[in-house]
Amino acid sequence: MKKMEIKRPIIVVGQPSLDTEKRALEFLGDEPIIVYANEYNIVDNFSIPKDVGILIKEVDYKPNIELIVNTMLEYRGQVVLTSYNQKDVSKKIYGLCQLKRGAKAYVKQHHGGETAVNYELNIFEMFYDYLKNSDREEVSYKLKRNKPYDEQFLSWLTTNMSPNKLAYIDSKVKRRWSQDYFYELLSYSHNGKTTRKVIPPAKRSVSKIPSICRRVGLKSNEGYILEQLLEDEEFSTYVKKKVNNVERRTLKLGEKTRKKKVKIPQVRGLNEW
Repeated sequence: MKKMEIKRPIIVVGQPSLDTEKRALEFLGDEPIIVYANEYNIVDNFSIPKDVGILIKEVDYKPNIELIVNTMLEYRGQVVLTSYNQKDVSKKIYGLCQLKRGAKAYVKQHHGGETAVNYELNIFEMFYDYLKNSDREEVSYKLKRNKPYDEQFLSWLTTNMSPNKLAYIDSKVKRRWSQDYFYELLSYSHNGKTTRKVIPPAKRSVSKIPSICRRVGLKSNEGYILEQLLEDEEFSTYVKKKVNNVERRTLKLGEKTRKKKVKIPQVRGLNEW
């Protein structure tokens, strides 16, 4: 009886560069299934032909561990995963893989030495990086990692880019497709070669949404979740108690009803009658 061949999953680790995904694809066929780890939803692993192959991207970022591990154990074809660092990969996933390195690590020169790229950025840093960074794969990764509030980020970009480039994304993609797809499309709608002086966002254009999110128990970059939760009447009532009138108007919740002052009539003393 012929022994069934089981291909061990491969994980390719390397900083965002032109080589990490390219290197991963070298281990697969011409048209593999490509899925992000945080959106992974494959359940029936036995129905996928073994010559197709599966590429699971960015397993260091919020992976669906249970389904990914099931695929790694059940699928008879080649599974390849990518990660931008090794330490953030779940041990349950990493322990099943053979490690391959990206062709080159992504580093930047700094005073004659090399320093790793920082991916944890605030919205101001992402704004300037988006306009000036020509490595759009890296820009895409940073946006998906940090998830800046979409409306605020788009409003800042319109003063530095042609509105035509952003109009389709704003009207057709934002909150209609997955958030990762929105950030990917946004990343590649600009080449990162802005040469003219960047116009910084006006002070008044800073969104109140991040601070509202923190006040109601969400992360500052979860404005998209806040919008969905507000459709629930109970949660909406809770938020109304937490925010002021300015923030209520931002969320379109209406203003607090001001209590009318009740004028208490003066009571005359006996000596006044």
